[in-house]
Parts: sequence; structure tokens; C-alpha cells
Amino acid sequence: MPSIVYDIIDLLASLLRFLGLAVFGVGFGWLALDLLKKSTLWQVQVAVFLGLAGVLIAMAVYTAWGALGAVAAGIGVAILIWGLPKKEKKEEKKS
Repeated sequence: MPSIVYDIIDLLASLLRFLGLAVFGVGFGWLALDLLKKSTLWQVQVAVFLGLAGVLIAMAVYTAWGALGAVAAGIGVAILIWGLPKKEKKEEKKS
């Protein structure tokens, strides 16, 4: 086969890996935020934070930078979606 076919397959595989790790980051970020919000013990909160930090450190050592960026972006999106406090809607009174 020509080398262009291998280049296209390599590009598609890299894109699929990037998207898959971004989805993994969103899921992992949601799980971490859910555990942080629902736990009342400080030990659980510390364990969740250290687990999240450990995953990012391990990925920085053993994976490509694109994979680490995808997971970090996914975790960041999860924090923006589910981690920020929600604003209460003010009802307007008609008088």
C-alpha cells in the first residue's frame, strides 16, 4: 500500500485517541467532583484529589502530550460544567 494510506490511518487513530481520552477526562472529572461533593470525610476528599493528581502525573510520564492535554481538557470541562456553583434564578414579582 502507498505510504499516504498509512499516514491517513495514523491521523485517524490519533484523532480517535484524542477524542477517547477527552471523553475519559470528562468522565473521570465528573466522578471526582461527585465524590468530592458527596463525601463528608476529609480523608475521602484527599484520596480523590491525590488519585486525580496521580493519574495526571502518570499520564505525563507514560503517554504522549496530546493524550495528556485531552484528559486535562476533559477534566477542565467537567469542572466548568458540574463544579461551579449554580446561580439562583430571581423571580420577578408583578405588582
